[in-house]
Amino acid sequence: MKKISMVFLSLLVIFLMAGCGATEEKEVKEQTLVCKTTESDEDMDIEQVISMTYKNDKLKQMKMEVNTKINNEDIRENWEEFKNSMDENNEEFEKEGITSKVVINDQNYEYNTILDIDFDKASEEDLKEIGFDGLKDEEGTLEESKKEAEQDGAVCEIR
Repeated sequence: MKKISMVFLSLLVIFLMAGCGATEEKEVKEQTLVCKTTESDEDMDIEQVISMTYKNDKLKQMKMEVNTKINNEDIRENWEEFKNSMDENNEEFEKEGITSKVVINDQNYEYNTILDIDFDKASEEDLKEIGFDGLKDEEGTLEESKKEAEQDGAVCEIR
């Protein structure tokens, strides 16, 4: 009878320790993937930076910045026309969980757009309206996103 009790006690200890380990794994693990691409030619330099925050490998937040600097003197001379053209495609707005804004530096001929999305707060309808439908429930992991972005030429790091 003592042998059975000792075996049972040993199994109980192992079970409890395994249970404790499983609880620790359920802790929230938050990581941010930051990917950057740059393109340059005689007309302009464009830098795109995308930050994606994952909690337990599920996309929760994304911030995308597109920074454009004009190098071409002809475009600089028509800066107002360029800005108006860009403004047609880059509307500023704020909705539940989604913010889009434009930052312009007239002195340095820079036109920057920033899109910030909180997937927990944004509605699927609003995401669809801006072309990001399906991302809220996407099954992709941080590592898969990193691999895909790097295949597309981005330089990425996990923070």
